Amino acid sequence: CAIAACTPSATRPLRLRASADLTARDYDEVLTRWTRSERVYKGLDSILFMHATFHSPEFRRAFLLRHSDVHGPGSEQASRLSLIEPEAEGQLEFFFSASTSHAGWKDFAKESSIWRVTLEGAGGERVDGVVRPIETTANLVAIYPFITSFAKTYSVQFPLTTASGDPVVTVHTDKLVLRFASALGQAELVWILEPVDREKKPPTSG
Repeated sequence: CAIAACTPSATRPLRLRASADLTARDYDEVLTRWTRSERVYKGLDSILFMHATFHSPEFRRAFLLRHSDVHGPGSEQASRLSLIEPEAEGQLEFFFSASTSHAGWKDFAKESSIWRVTLEGAGGERVDGVVRPIETTANLVAIYPFITSFAKTYSVQFPLTTASGDPVVTVHTDKLVLRFASALGQAELVWILEPVDREKKPPTSG
């Protein structure tokens, strides 16, 4: 099974809202909670090995508490991630690293890429993502320690609404599925969410 998918944090429902008592010491735990890993095989050959972190409100808050200092001179690559930018609330962003057995198979940001990257949320409708390459630097590895020396690193951003105008995430959403699909195979990374709308309604009379 996938590395992160085997951990208890992968099956425990996650809250999108950041806890008010979150501290910088919680960063590693928060990173683990919001990161998933997957491998794609073709026969006995490993085609793709990847990690992906969802930039949820909780993760962005933990980042600000631990790593906001990387957003200074010389850290342009890390600054390209929408972790502290005003547009962070206007999209759904994931960071991912990918290693493949063939160099041409990890060019996710090219128009000629063999991979289609989609996100599935409320209602099961998928939206396509915009992938951007992120140069791997020491600052980036400090934020995402799972990056290996053989991996390429990217961000992928999705709109808040589908082509039909429905929101990708609603107060009832209990799962997000990030997919990387090609003729070689498919990687499916799943985040189980605790729906925001969990308040108990008073019983009706009569």
